Amino acid sequence: MYYVVKPLNNNVAIVKDGKHDQAVVMGGGIAFQKRKGDTIHRSQVEKIFTLKNGESENNFLTLLKNVPLDFITACYEIIEEAKTVYHYPVQEYIYVTLTDHVFLNYQNYKKGTYEKSKLPDLRKDYPVEFKIGEMGVKKLNEKLGISFPDSEISRLALHFINAKSTSNEDQKIELNKRELITLVQNELKKHGIVRTTSNENYFNRLMIHLTYLLERVDLENDSDTTFTKKFEKQLSEDYPTAYQIGTAIYEKINDFIGREMAKSERVYFTIHIQRLL
Repeated sequence: MYYVVKPLNNNVAIVKDGKHDQAVVMGGGIAFQKRKGDTIHRSQVEKIFTLKNGESENNFLTLLKNVPLDFITACYEIIEEAKTVYHYPVQEYIYVTLTDHVFLNYQNYKKGTYEKSKLPDLRKDYPVEFKIGEMGVKKLNEKLGISFPDSEISRLALHFINAKSTSNEDQKIELNKRELITLVQNELKKHGIVRTTSNENYFNRLMIHLTYLLERVDLENDSDTTFTKKFEKQLSEDYPTAYQIGTAIYEKINDFIGREMAKSERVYFTIHIQRLL
């Protein structure tokens, strides 16, 4: 038996079980006219995703505001399968970043503006992550009625590469998020980039990336790889202005934390900024 904490719509609710662990449960009409404290029988539940902490709940609620439920469900299933079938340890933020990525690319696909990935083939260097990417693309195509090309496999794999949990995770530095985000926003203003009604979604995505960057940064782990360097070179040639601004932000954050982050962060800054130009 589950106890309703918060009904989200007729088919989704946040619940607690007998051990007071929280989860998101889904099922047809499962939360219809339910209120806090009401019960939901386990036989009514079609899908369930465990919420480890308040961060997990906030992530789900944030996604639910902007992303259709079937996209969230598909991406959560990909992550859960990566954890259970491939025994792949991930950090919490991947639930947001992967879902956000998939929904954005789906929208581009429907509008005819989808661009195939320029990432190199990761099959040889990251075989497990590549298999997860293959599984993910297959699941997305089946569940969402879309035909993502094979190049999307490397994009999904890259999300898992960057979100892989490490043994040094508990040694992450505590940084002042508000101060750093203000620092980045000031740098963006220098280049005429501010939050507007038209770019709000892209701007917020960059702010989310920065927030999770501070939580996941590992001072003793440099994840730079050959493909990161190749991709970075390609971005600098294709998007010189975004790369220049991304480099300025990358260097300012390095100064803020007192040492150098992995180069892959500069890649992500460049991609986010290109969307804002």
